[in-house]
Amino acid sequence: MLRTRGVPVGSSLFRAALGLGPGPRPGRAASGSRGQGWLQPAGYDTGVTVYNSLTRRKDPLIVSGADTASWYSCGPTVYDHAHLGHACSYVRFDIIRRILTRVFGCNIIMVMGITDVDDKIIKRANEMNMSPASLANLYEEDFKQDMAALKVLPPTVYLRVTENIPQIIAFIERIIANGHAYATPKGNVYFDLQSRGDRYGKLVGVAPAPVGETGHLHVKGKEEKMSKSLKNYITIKDFLSTASPDVFRLFCLRSSYRSAMDYSDGAMLEARRLLRAVAAFVEDARAYMRGQLAGGPVQEDVLWERLGHTKGAVQAALADDFNTPGAVDAVMDLAHHGNRQLKAAAEAVGGPRSPAVFGAVVSYVEQFFETVGISLAERQCVSGAGGPAALHSVVEELVRFRQKVRQFALAAREAPGEAQRQLLERQPLLEACDALRRDLAAHGVSIKDRGGVSTWELLDPRTEDPKPGS
Repeated sequence: MLRTRGVPVGSSLFRAALGLGPGPRPGRAASGSRGQGWLQPAGYDTGVTVYNSLTRRKDPLIVSGADTASWYSCGPTVYDHAHLGHACSYVRFDIIRRILTRVFGCNIIMVMGITDVDDKIIKRANEMNMSPASLANLYEEDFKQDMAALKVLPPTVYLRVTENIPQIIAFIERIIANGHAYATPKGNVYFDLQSRGDRYGKLVGVAPAPVGETGHLHVKGKEEKMSKSLKNYITIKDFLSTASPDVFRLFCLRSSYRSAMDYSDGAMLEARRLLRAVAAFVEDARAYMRGQLAGGPVQEDVLWERLGHTKGAVQAALADDFNTPGAVDAVMDLAHHGNRQLKAAAEAVGGPRSPAVFGAVVSYVEQFFETVGISLAERQCVSGAGGPAALHSVVEELVRFRQKVRQFALAAREAPGEAQRQLLERQPLLEACDALRRDLAAHGVSIKDRGGVSTWELLDPRTEDPKPGS
């Protein structure tokens, strides 16, 4: 266990390596030894500038090569369920990885370290009366499932502590031999900060101090991180039982990766509202292109110009220290402008239509969100809402509605006086009910009309063995 007099260093060094130190102070430029202590490396210029916590300015992001950009990601200590604080960090890094890969053409080789043995794991395993290895394996798989549910791309390779202990021991022995660490009687190893002089903490610009836990997510209204030690966390599984991973991604996109985020129900509702709004625009634009939405011509030249401007603004924002809030704002503004054009077109029905420009706008909007891991095609709903139980409920409601329509159409037969005329008027309704029954049968749903009551069965296409649906 390598510590700095009780202060874990892995988190600080990892954040420093990724430029996640404190933000620049207003009006302060890079100067003195800080500005002179960094030399731009040779290699492939990604076209992105990122905040350099050493120089306290934005510097070019240079990687060894476009096909060999490596990234080390500090993974979890697997002794419990992951929470939204973890989700915040991993989703943010996943967004940056996607942007580097899909916008700036970098092939990212990502390695993630998994701490699968430490004091917390051993203590928890003893409490649960199981081996530390079994506990670690259980929660590692649990973590991977959570990441998949959040649409976080898996790393190229996982490296577990238990599989690299000889290398870790050799590394620590070299640090001790160089005079930068020492062992205690209990067997722990600590950094000797005095041996580093003023160089320790140089990347983040702060002196070492006790730090708390595993993300950058703060509880709204409180100056505290979401963490297990404070028992103020929400597990990823609990969150995804009521919210979409796409909503959480948009929530993460709306702030800089270097800033803390305030978690609140209101913030999630706002992200959900924005995602629904852009999804609704895409649906309306597609309906306009298909001729299903009433409307006439639009200001095509204005829309084409706005689309070009948006593409440039998004590219510039992402190249500017991964400014995702600026990129999202530009795309949302494009969708808002397109929506206004659709409403104006609906008020001037007739004349030539303008499907091509809306096709281009929709394609770009969907492409942007797909790039950052958000799918507009999947409507924002509760996780698992597309399962068998939901399908059963939808069919049940559809059959119930059909039954009411059919009963209304058939009621004319019992009416006195103009019964024959009413029956003829309502015949199209009966024909529509019959057509619906035939169409659903093609999808394995068999509707049977028994007098005034309709029931349905779900047919297994492999055996034609009916399974009762109601």
